Amino acid sequence: MRTNRTHQPLTYDVRLPDEAQADALRLLDASKAVVNATLTILWPCLDAFGGERTGPAWKQVGKYIASPLPHGDRQWRCESEVVGRLLRAQAERKKVFTLVAPILSDGFIRPKTERRPAGKNRPAIKEAITALQQSLDEDETSFVTLQNVVEQACNFFLQHDRFPTSYEELQPIPLLHVGLLTYAGDDGGTKGQAYRLALDADAGVARFRFRSPDEMGVWRWRREETLIAFPACLKERLSDGKLMAPTLREERRADGERFAVLDFIIEVEKTALPTWEQVECVLGVDWGVHTLLTAIAINEHSEQVGRPFFLDTGGFDGKQARTLRQIDELKKKVAAFEQERDVLPEAHPKRAWYQERLELSRRDIERCWGKYERRNRAVAHLASNVLLLLCQIHGCSLLSMESLKTLKTTGRGKGVRGRWRHYRNNSTVRGEIWRILRYKCHLLGVRFRTAQPRGTSHTCPRCGITAKTYRSPSDRREAVKWGRWMACEACQYNGDRDYCASVNIARLGVAYLAHMKHVGKARSCSISDPRVKPVSYTGMGSALLLPPTGETPARTLRGKICYYPGWVASAFLQSSQPKAVFLRLCG
Repeated sequence: MRTNRTHQPLTYDVRLPDEAQADALRLLDASKAVVNATLTILWPCLDAFGGERTGPAWKQVGKYIASPLPHGDRQWRCESEVVGRLLRAQAERKKVFTLVAPILSDGFIRPKTERRPAGKNRPAIKEAITALQQSLDEDETSFVTLQNVVEQACNFFLQHDRFPTSYEELQPIPLLHVGLLTYAGDDGGTKGQAYRLALDADAGVARFRFRSPDEMGVWRWRREETLIAFPACLKERLSDGKLMAPTLREERRADGERFAVLDFIIEVEKTALPTWEQVECVLGVDWGVHTLLTAIAINEHSEQVGRPFFLDTGGFDGKQARTLRQIDELKKKVAAFEQERDVLPEAHPKRAWYQERLELSRRDIERCWGKYERRNRAVAHLASNVLLLLCQIHGCSLLSMESLKTLKTTGRGKGVRGRWRHYRNNSTVRGEIWRILRYKCHLLGVRFRTAQPRGTSHTCPRCGITAKTYRSPSDRREAVKWGRWMACEACQYNGDRDYCASVNIARLGVAYLAHMKHVGKARSCSISDPRVKPVSYTGMGSALLLPPTGETPARTLRGKICYYPGWVASAFLQSSQPKAVFLRLCG
């Protein structure tokens, strides 16, 4: 796929009409067989695809092999394009494995105990990867890639009781399980010899023709053109973007249904990033302990702009935890069925009954995973859109976000198992938010950077002294590491811990901005650096009055947290002001 710094490819998938499904699925099955056969042959030549990355991927594959199952020259170009891209990606991962192989040690594995099985020692993994990344002087994306390969190696250790000695031993051949065919190796939609694609922007449809095998295996062009109606979002993008080579791929539902979709890839121009002299405000975003996100805007004069924003997922975490618990129960059922089936003789009639139950359970697992991933993706898009909306409201051209290297856990849930479920889902959602937000910032012309969060949750934004955190504003008898309320003993500043962390993240962004304006070179600061200026915690603007809407409202006061009933969506108010002042501000 052709990309550059001024353009961004966006993908929109459209299901093919029913009359074209049979031909498209036969085409995908035939191309999948060619791709998998080629991958198997070229897998020993993986290193060659890591050095040469110029030019189309299909040309690089053509240097080593011709089509094992010839279906035409242009068809082979499309199939070898898929092979080349897969091998190039795996070659890059092999380079990462070469970097992490020296640091793999038994300390990455948590030993088995009576209460829980063996697992990964995540603090040790994070510490080792951080040290490795600092020695390599790489960026945030490299950390995520390093972590992914290390965890894959740890999974290998848990299965074989040793670490892999080579990448080929760690990574099996990446064979396709569903059909995938990119048309990037063809001559284009107008005169292509594998597909033809004509757009009618006024009518909002595309005319699509492609070569495929019939029921007898004979390859030919489809006689009828396939009319594909555009969704509204695709119509809008086509007006200001350039259509690139599409991709035909197969999707499978949990009930076993197969269908083909066509991915329309539109290359749109990015909004030009503002110069550093034009940036005047920074939006600091923190991964909250008790909320998903906390954001605050700070201008270049270290003044708070507007009031903090808390994005709480509410019952979302509970839904995801229940889905994960359901998946675990289904996996136990599958394991029990397999064990009971294997005890029976091959000719026993009840083996068919067990096989039927196994298929139903596996289908339920796939359905649950689909629901789980769709929820996470929806929340990630919502959170990204909200943050970008805040950037437009406050005029922020720089978004400073807490790094993904540290993932905070909370005490939600009962026991270690409940906290682990919250940790697992939070890591998935936050990774998705980080990925989506990064490309959306490029599209809208907002500068995006990550800040190291070390000390941001335990540092006073006013005086910069290390502060303690407590369970609540009214309970300060004992300091706890992941307390919700932060209080500074030096200047008596106190406030919500997530809010304080977001202010400190914004302070780091302001210091980075000031250095870029004066020196013109990027330089990150730690929270204890004297160049990180203090920020007043008093919000700007008038107080927000929220009168209750119920006929007989009754407010509930718990410490300095006030709850009002009667709202369609619940309102959660919190303040560091004394109780009398807080009640007066709330009306």
